[in-house]
Order: sequence, then structure tokens, then C-alpha cells
Amino acid sequence: MVTITLHCLHCQSDALVRNGYAPHGKQLYHCRAYGRQSRETPTPNASPEARREEILHVYQERSSLRGLTRTCGVSRTTVSTWIKKSSSASLLEHDIGSPRSGRCASTTLELDELWSFVLNKAKEVWVWSALCRKTRQVVAYA
Repeated sequence: MVTITLHCLHCQSDALVRNGYAPHGKQLYHCRAYGRQSRETPTPNASPEARREEILHVYQERSSLRGLTRTCGVSRTTVSTWIKKSSSASLLEHDIGSPRSGRCASTTLELDELWSFVLNKAKEVWVWSALCRKTRQVVAYA
């Protein structure tokens, strides 16, 4: 009989217990020492840097996060994390014409309102958004 001892990927402890299955059928394990969950043989599914830049470029060109989810197959939380981490946030400020770039006077913004009911007709919600007319990017919303 062959005994295989699994170790935690994070702390190398052998205090692992089975913790259900992943959606694709792999066994999940929970480390009692470290408190994290992992798979037996994880495969990294990170996108290459060129693919990330391509997706961020598509996002800058008018696409919404939901549109990226459908077309590129990347979750909204992943894209928003990339936007926060990358220098694209500063790129967006530069394209829109933030007060730091000195081009704020030449930028024209469009304001748009949207309303809908939430749960029932007594709860009416309004959303206001400001878009840059030149780049069609959302500058602010409330």
C-alpha cells in the first residue's frame, strides 16, 4: 500500500483535511494550521501580460466590465483589480484631462441620469453618470 502525504502550499504543514470539490471536479483541501484552502495540484490560470494589456485597452475604449466578462472571458473583479494595480488609472486621468494634466478646460463632459425600481415600486433609485464626450469614458457616477 502506498501512502501519499500532502503538504499545504502556503505553510508546508501536513494538517490538511478534505474540503469538498472545485467546480471542475478537483479535490479541495483545507489547512488547519494556516487556515487556507487549496487544491492538490493547482494550475495557474493567470493571463499573460500581453493579454492583460489588451483587455485593459479594450476597457479604455468604451467597453463595460460586463461586456469584458462576455467577450474576453475574464471576471469583473479580475479586471477591476488589474485597473487598480496598473498604471492605467493614471493613463485614464491623463486621457480624460484631469486637473493635474492641465487639459481640464478643453474637456467636455456629458451628464446622464438613469432611474429604476429596486425590489418594489416604492424604492426608486437614481444613478447619475458623467462621461467624457471625446473618449466616452465614465468620469464619475453617483
